[in-house]
Amino acid sequence: MEIHPDSFGRRKEPASVQLPKGQVRVIESHHAADFEMDFGQWPFHKICWVAVGRGRLESPDGAVNLEQDHFLLLPANWVHRFADDPKQPLTLVILCVSEAFFASTENRQLDALWEAARAKAPVSHASQARTSFHRSSLIENFRLALREQGNQRMGWETALRLVAARILISFSRDYIVPSQQPAQSSRHAVEGAIEYIDTHVYEALQIDDLATRCDLSPRRFTDLFKQETGKTFSDYLNQKRIEYACQRLKEARHIQYACHESGFNDLAYFYRVFKKVMHMTPGEYLKQR
Repeated sequence: MEIHPDSFGRRKEPASVQLPKGQVRVIESHHAADFEMDFGQWPFHKICWVAVGRGRLESPDGAVNLEQDHFLLLPANWVHRFADDPKQPLTLVILCVSEAFFASTENRQLDALWEAARAKAPVSHASQARTSFHRSSLIENFRLALREQGNQRMGWETALRLVAARILISFSRDYIVPSQQPAQSSRHAVEGAIEYIDTHVYEALQIDDLATRCDLSPRRFTDLFKQETGKTFSDYLNQKRIEYACQRLKEARHIQYACHESGFNDLAYFYRVFKKVMHMTPGEYLKQR
């Protein structure tokens, strides 16, 4: 289909997508106030983020209202169209995923992941992130896809496939909820951050970054974090890192390796924190096991 943008680069008609077999591509579609789209079928799946605006997703079975930061999973060959509110036209970021992406033998788990994600995000309603923390994480994946495709550095196609898989994992793990549900509180956003810390202890985690992803000030984040965990951010992170270090010590039996794998950059500091949490040194811990 021919693309007819206005003078500001906003689309008046849908863009055509050239999608190689088994691949993922991303489009950024800024709609003009007079954007028009006929009902159609597309031979690829769509993972959509409503970045700006309001409108509707229409199908022969009905319509779904769309607002900013809604998310959608649209299966291939499903008849639909987008209709904009002329006062607030939509901007959509869409990952277009080839059906063959799920079809190969090595991608059977991806096929199961797609089905699990679709069960959590049926076409009968739009979805929203469970908390502001999860919303930030989802949106960053869409932005990463745009950067990778825009730069097209070595490995960019693989990066797009990985982004699609990460988003589907987020959907299937209950990081989204139906859009009809009321927005969750700041406390729930902090709970999302705690979940992230528990599984990413080895990363360089900072209060300011996590607070921003929760839409909170660092001070408010710190207060809610202590209410939820009973610990300061530093104490909680160190405890989780030492728990992970203990796992790595049991498996690798190498102190320096466990130190760096669990997110500590300084061996002496690792020894101090380990003894404070475990009441023994890493060497003593190894001897007991």
